[in-house]
This record gives sequence, C-alpha cells and structure tokens, in this order.
Amino acid sequence: MTGPAGLLLAEVYRLAGLRDWDGVAALCAPDFVVHEAPGLPYGGEWRGQDALQRVATAMYGTWETAKVDIHEIVGGEEWGVVVLTLTMTSKRTGRTFSQTVNEAGRFKDGILQELRIHYFDAAEVAAEA
Repeated sequence: MTGPAGLLLAEVYRLAGLRDWDGVAALCAPDFVVHEAPGLPYGGEWRGQDALQRVATAMYGTWETAKVDIHEIVGGEEWGVVVLTLTMTSKRTGRTFSQTVNEAGRFKDGILQELRIHYFDAAEVAAEA
C-alpha cells in the first residue's frame, strides 16, 4: 500500500490525464517547480501552479506523437514516485522510441511542492527532438 504522497501524486496524474488543469493547479503550491533535464527542448525549471500544464504542452508539442503509460505510483509521507513509459515519435526523424521515466514528487501539507523528471536516457530524447 502506498502512503499519502503516492495517493496525492496519483490524483495529480489522474487530473492531468483528464486535462483538468485547474484541478492540477489546486494541488500545486504557488511556488511549485517542475525540473526537466536541462538538455531537452523543454528542459529546465518550470515554476508556478500552472507549470505542469505548460511543460506538458511543450513536451507534447515537441513530438509528432507522444504517449504516456503509467506502470506504478508509490509513495511515503513526503515523496511519491511515478514509473512510466513515454513513447515518442520524432518530428525530425520519424523514429518512434520509448523511454522509462521516473517522476518524483515532493509534498508538504498535502500540496505538491516540486516534481523531478528522470529519463532513462535524456541524451537520446534530446537527439531525437
């Protein structure tokens, strides 16, 4: 069984999957930050309650197609982790490839403070972008 951070993170991803960005923002701190790998076209820090929406728009806009398959969400008191596969088709090369991605979210008082995105091979993602 997962702890409260895992349950909250599951709710964030459920709402994001529905594109309920107001619902996502309500679960994010005003100074919420998403950390993406710096070498990616959408890399760096994205700040604000709407940061997840903005980074998702940038990420999906980078690819011809992109599909997220969530495998598991686990968590403790403060941190939750999503294990997923991201399958992308490059606009530049037409190649379809997949990456295992772990996304770690830190909560405080039931509100998401930060999300750290970890690709299995960020260099491959950057090369195809």
